[in-house]
Amino acid sequence: MSDLATLRKKIDALDGELLRLLNERARVAQEIGVIKNRESLPIYSPDREIRLLRSLVGRSEGPLRPEAIRAIYREIMSASLAIEKDVAIACLGPSGSPSHQAALGKFGSSVRYTFAPEVSGVFAEVAADRADCGVVPLEDPAHGLVNHTLDELAATDLSICAEIALGSGEDGDTACPSARYIVLGRTANAPSGHDRTMLMLRIENKPGALVSALEPFKDLAINLDHFSNRPAKKGSNDIFFFVQAEGHTRDLQGSDLFRELSKKCRAVKVLGSYPKAEA
Repeated sequence: MSDLATLRKKIDALDGELLRLLNERARVAQEIGVIKNRESLPIYSPDREIRLLRSLVGRSEGPLRPEAIRAIYREIMSASLAIEKDVAIACLGPSGSPSHQAALGKFGSSVRYTFAPEVSGVFAEVAADRADCGVVPLEDPAHGLVNHTLDELAATDLSICAEIALGSGEDGDTACPSARYIVLGRTANAPSGHDRTMLMLRIENKPGALVSALEPFKDLAINLDHFSNRPAKKGSNDIFFFVQAEGHTRDLQGSDLFRELSKKCRAVKVLGSYPKAEA
């Protein structure tokens, strides 16, 4: 038998063992789905997902590259989700849209996708429990922040449970901007160990109000990025100011941030804590 034939026979044997293990994993996923449904637990756990991927990448001895490991396990986890439940993910449509592509990269090809023509429709599908999660754009490299998404976040009771960053990289000496998407869910996440939290601060539209509102972050050494603002409802002179802070809500609560913010802002709303998107 030639060397090539021998190696192919070895591959066939490994594939058989992989298939056996994948089916065994799927049977365990079915059992997990029964428990989640019985106890009304969320079917998608971003903190569990990101810890698993980081662990697998860290334990790998090669030659598979980290991005290959993530891609392979993205589809394995997608198949497991579909076995646990008929998972539906709502996206800003149509099929094949940038939001759909972002969702496929996050949830894989085994779950079911539904489409809404407007950002508000995605929020409505998740809020009405017709979808388990929703994916909407937050930032577009060509047009900046998506105001429709910010307006819906200001009004919703849903929570941001994950973020998706696409298109990052280097173009010569200039960094290529990335498109950002958020995943909406109905429950708050447990900490993953590497989290961000998005907050909405309602402040008066007057000189010095914003500087005053941001002082607690500086005093408590909490790093911020992703600044944006939107006007409050008609008839109000207030501003909704959106910030992204390093850390999970539990970390921020332990630092007395919310108590200090309550002294500076008319209102503070936690929009969600979520694992940092993988590069």
